[in-house]
Amino acid sequence: MVAKVTQYLQEVLAPTLDHFRVPATYASQIIDMVELQMISFLRHWDDLAFRRTLLLLGSEEGPFYEPAGKADVKCFIVVTLRNSPIETIQSDNYACAGMQDSLSSQDVKEITSGAIRFFNPLDFSSMCLQAKNCSGYDYYQEIVERHPAAWAALRALGTTSAKIIDYPKVQYDTPFSIEACDEIQTDCAGELQQKRLIPKVVFDGYSTMWDPQLLGVLRSLSPSSRSVFAVESLKSATRNFEKLLDILEFLLTHDLKFASTNFYIENGHVERRIKPLRAGHTSKEIQKNLSQTAGLGYRHAAALNQL
Repeated sequence: MVAKVTQYLQEVLAPTLDHFRVPATYASQIIDMVELQMISFLRHWDDLAFRRTLLLLGSEEGPFYEPAGKADVKCFIVVTLRNSPIETIQSDNYACAGMQDSLSSQDVKEITSGAIRFFNPLDFSSMCLQAKNCSGYDYYQEIVERHPAAWAALRALGTTSAKIIDYPKVQYDTPFSIEACDEIQTDCAGELQQKRLIPKVVFDGYSTMWDPQLLGVLRSLSPSSRSVFAVESLKSATRNFEKLLDILEFLLTHDLKFASTNFYIENGHVERRIKPLRAGHTSKEIQKNLSQTAGLGYRHAAALNQL
């Protein structure tokens, strides 16, 4: 047990979710997942390369969070708290959590701000020692071991500040396969759209489901073409850590390319924007971010300019 994590969950997060009328069963799912992610991350806090690689996943949002605080703490909050089932209750998929309405942006900000205020003054080295003594599932380590190509690329980005990085290409015997059901998940209510007797399907940014649109895009890409899997930010692909690494592992082991506003990734070569832009929230912000290619590496800029 990491005492401060337990204290945060019991004294800060749980009452906040109750205040927002999150059903007890779903609130428990959120708390369990956040605890798993926080303890797993803290277990590796003294491994600077591992820590910086995970923090990279929060770098498009964390530094812009309020209130003021340490950048590493803010990115830790993005990775372990914001990138959790909280995403579902602030999305159009809120009904699956038993909610009557979704959380507003201000509600989510209240959750993240409370976490920053709690964790910012704490000694993470001490929490790391406690986490190492915790038994159980090492969430991040287990997923990392199953995605060597994806993790190598992210590690190259996370452990250097250079704009363009070449690293040893990860060799593989068999390209990564995405195991997806042919049937897609319908919304919780199971209601059919009026006039058209087809299921209404709602996905959110944390869902483990593979929707037909995402699968269609991935399967349409070809290494012989100039096509790139492009998203505005990492969260635009997914907030689910395992699913993000699934996407990257699929791309990199099929010799395909990934590009976002701030990052360009292919097996053996990555590029980055030196000063990350804040991840967009509106269509206007997203379009503006994707159009800003000045100062980027050649391949990165070329990939975004294709859009």
